[in-house]
Amino acid sequence: MAELQIDPNLPEITPDLRLIGWHREFCIELLGNGDARLFVRAVERSSFKATELQRAILFQRLDSRFTDLAGCVEFIRTDLARLADTGRRSRPTKDNLFTTLEYDRPAWERVQSGVERWARH
Repeated sequence: MAELQIDPNLPEITPDLRLIGWHREFCIELLGNGDARLFVRAVERSSFKATELQRAILFQRLDSRFTDLAGCVEFIRTDLARLADTGRRSRPTKDNLFTTLEYDRPAWERVQSGVERWARH
């Protein structure tokens, strides 16, 4: 059974910051053993997927209308749990030097879709 640690803080992005490119990202850090940490971060530039995968973090850019992290997590809890249960950190190999994270990709795609639907509701 997945243990989801949720950081409820939503960093504020002022209109001035938004004008210069700042935005928020919904992040899931897969900790292994079915555990995951969910948080939202403010970033000046979009994160790089390869860099974040090495840190076992999956991220989804948030719509500016997104305000209810708790409600969103409840809406997609089943897919989040599936994603957390399947997340495994692995050692880099000669054939795969960069990706150190294995996870259920369809579950991640459902999480991404759920976050987008939640922001529009």
